[in-house]
Amino acid sequence: MSRLDDFLRREIEEGWFPGGSALIGSGDAVLEEAAAGSAAVEPETDPLDADTLFDLASLTKPLAASALAWSVGAALPLDAAPGRFLPEWKRTRFDGITIESLLTHTSGLAAWFPLYARGEGAAAYRRTLADLEPERPPGAAVVYSDLNFLLLAHVLESVLAAPLDRAFAELIAAPAGAFARFLPEPGTKTAATEMGDRVERAMTARLGLSYAGFRNGVVRGDVHDGNAFRRGGVSANAGLFGTARDVWRLARTWLDGSRAAWVGERTPELPESRGLGWQRSRGAGSAIPEMSPESFGHTGFTGTSVWVDPRRDRIAVLLTNRVHPTVPEASFHEVRKRFHALAWEP
Repeated sequence: MSRLDDFLRREIEEGWFPGGSALIGSGDAVLEEAAAGSAAVEPETDPLDADTLFDLASLTKPLAASALAWSVGAALPLDAAPGRFLPEWKRTRFDGITIESLLTHTSGLAAWFPLYARGEGAAAYRRTLADLEPERPPGAAVVYSDLNFLLLAHVLESVLAAPLDRAFAELIAAPAGAFARFLPEPGTKTAATEMGDRVERAMTARLGLSYAGFRNGVVRGDVHDGNAFRRGGVSANAGLFGTARDVWRLARTWLDGSRAAWVGERTPELPESRGLGWQRSRGAGSAIPEMSPESFGHTGFTGTSVWVDPRRDRIAVLLTNRVHPTVPEASFHEVRKRFHALAWEP
């Protein structure tokens, strides 16, 4: 039994997640990988295997959205305002918000809002996003916000003149040799996530809003994130499904020198270091001291993460269903750090 098998089985025994897949690789090869546990424990137990697709959650942001933004080059200038592509955003209160500020989470938009409470689907979301008020001036702080990427989804579809899922499949996944996808086909084995949309029910209630369409059973095969799900399952903030090898194949493309400016420091004056769609190790809760300062990565609410260290030529992928059947209160960063300690051993 490998050290990754040991790690996964120990964390499962301690109750951190029902099942998981872990991979350590370089830019050229997979060095170690393992899968253990259950894809689901409710309504019945279903064993997990290496081909089980995980809801990658916010890994969608760098692996799909940021990759697509990079791929279109000059057609999407980083200093352009969203209003250049979306007429509804040509309003004074959005002055200073740029494509770069969306990618670095410095736009000033709120951290979260249930767009579906004001209408479901892409058209309704586009109207609702244009009605929201920024909470702070652009550039004042790094505030991690799904709204940045929900807005970016509309910008990208405008620039690409294509749905995000089709553009991702053709421009990003196929060249990388990855089989990650939006909207997994019925019958595809996926890891289950939360039961009953409990977290978003509570978050929506705290905002004083009501919504009658929350799901009641275990979410499996559909994206866990409510905003992405009710946009049609395809968004820039969440919606991507894949295996650990898929994530490795997509992540290693960012070791290409032509992308260095996108993963590099963009918020040097702020406490948290951000690239374009990527988090950097400074200020990151899941990073460890052994990672070089050039390291970049991202985490996902469902229990996913990927970190890339160019200096060490190291890529570490951890995929779990830690939100199944309910979301634990304890921070998952401690588990991620234990995994990264293995991945960055000398």
